[in-house]
Amino acid sequence: MFPQARAILWAQARTLLNFYSRGHRAGLWITAVASALWYSTVAAGAAMLALLFAQPASVDLIRRILPQGLLAGCLYWQLVPLMLVSAGASLDLKRLVVYPIQRSHLFGLEVMLRLTTGIEMILLLVGATVGVWMNPALPAWGVLALLPFAAMNLFVSVGLRDLLGRLLSGRRSRELGVLLIILIAGLPQVLLLHGAPGRLARFLEYTALGIWPWAAAGQLAAGRLSAGAVAVLAFWTAAAYAFGRWQFERGFRREDAPGQAQTAGAEPATEPWSERLYRLPGLFLPDPLGVLVEKELRFLSRAPRFRLVFFMGFTFGLLVWLPMTLRSGGGPSLLTSNYLTFVTVYALMLLGEVSFWNTFGFDRAAAQLYYVTPAPIAMVLIGKNIASAIFVFLEITAVTVVCALFRMPITAGKLAESYLVAFILALFLMAAGNLASIYYPRPVDPSHSWRRSAAGKMQALLMFAYPVLSLPIGLAYLARFAFESEAAFYGMLAFAAALAATVYWVALESSVHAAVARKETIVTELSQGDGPVNG
Repeated sequence: MFPQARAILWAQARTLLNFYSRGHRAGLWITAVASALWYSTVAAGAAMLALLFAQPASVDLIRRILPQGLLAGCLYWQLVPLMLVSAGASLDLKRLVVYPIQRSHLFGLEVMLRLTTGIEMILLLVGATVGVWMNPALPAWGVLALLPFAAMNLFVSVGLRDLLGRLLSGRRSRELGVLLIILIAGLPQVLLLHGAPGRLARFLEYTALGIWPWAAAGQLAAGRLSAGAVAVLAFWTAAAYAFGRWQFERGFRREDAPGQAQTAGAEPATEPWSERLYRLPGLFLPDPLGVLVEKELRFLSRAPRFRLVFFMGFTFGLLVWLPMTLRSGGGPSLLTSNYLTFVTVYALMLLGEVSFWNTFGFDRAAAQLYYVTPAPIAMVLIGKNIASAIFVFLEITAVTVVCALFRMPITAGKLAESYLVAFILALFLMAAGNLASIYYPRPVDPSHSWRRSAAGKMQALLMFAYPVLSLPIGLAYLARFAFESEAAFYGMLAFAAALAATVYWVALESSVHAAVARKETIVTELSQGDGPVNG
């Protein structure tokens, strides 16, 4: 088993290395330096923890903070492997079922792989163990309580990995799972800034009870021997092993089950409501423009990458700006009075990567079809822009609904203002995005919920474009502040709208000429990635 374990652990290390370095030598060095700095910092923290726990005067401190510290370590230990699974950076040992390896050995190898995804917690736990063992005021047997606690975390990590892997295998559940992880990652800043609510404080007190494994392990490690703590720790360790082994075996049974072709069901008696929505623009737009808009609506609404960014606009976007609103203490400020507008603009910036700046990215090599169909390139760009505008409207509406559900102050004037500002800014972004899509095209896999890479030139362009394109709208707010007049604000906003329309049409003509001149380059660049159609 040891040669097999060595080979599998080496493969896991290579997987993580290739995932973070993207296969480039420069990325390899950057990853190596960043990892060395990070793990050196964690190791230094573990050494400081060992020195602190080794002091006889720290016994009371150990008994007070060790249970909560073990709880924090448990949460970190479980969340990091889940994020690696969602990003596709973890080995799947079920692919090794064709080799003569016993199932129990594979489970043991899976447990060993969980060590590679929780190195930080292993180092800190080793530091705490060394400190407790060196403390003359604590019994040496206390360190034995930390061993089953570590084993319990490994077993739970195995079970959660297999469970999440099955849940994220569906098309729609994948981006929802990634979105949930993003929201969980953003919650601490809200809690730290706003303070723990009463229910959260009571929940933290409840987690310190002796019925939990971290509390029992902390109590035993601090020298408080009791049969109840031993029984609790043993129970949770056995339950974690049963859970991990059960989920691991379920994954194998799912792989071993013969694939069955899904039988096509009977045609529905009534047409789905989504079909009517997709065809709605065609009732107002002439062909082929209406067909192009319908095609974009259908494709984007089914692309996991687009759906994730769209959902983040009215969920994570609200979470990002909420702490800044709470910091004002509830008093009137620029952010609190324009909170809806700030959130909608932020959501618009999130949509830019999948809607404006690379309009042919999802088409990939299939974009060559636009050069052989009777529809002119100008109509193709307009169709894509109209579809983006529809999603902008839906995004702002979703943001408004969520704000209303949380009873945030929304007036009719602020609602109209957010729509106007968003559509004017979207028009500027479409103008610049059409040019960027022609001069910096790059293929994008719509099935990948997480952004894998971005062009360096494009990133530099975005850093310059957003402040410049937002300047006319910023002047409108400056006019409102300087003249204390809503008429001045809407007058400048009307000027910004006229300027945006002019810039859009000029940029559209330039994009069409460049698309014809750069036809071979565009098709070649979009054919570089893997996809259903390759050049």
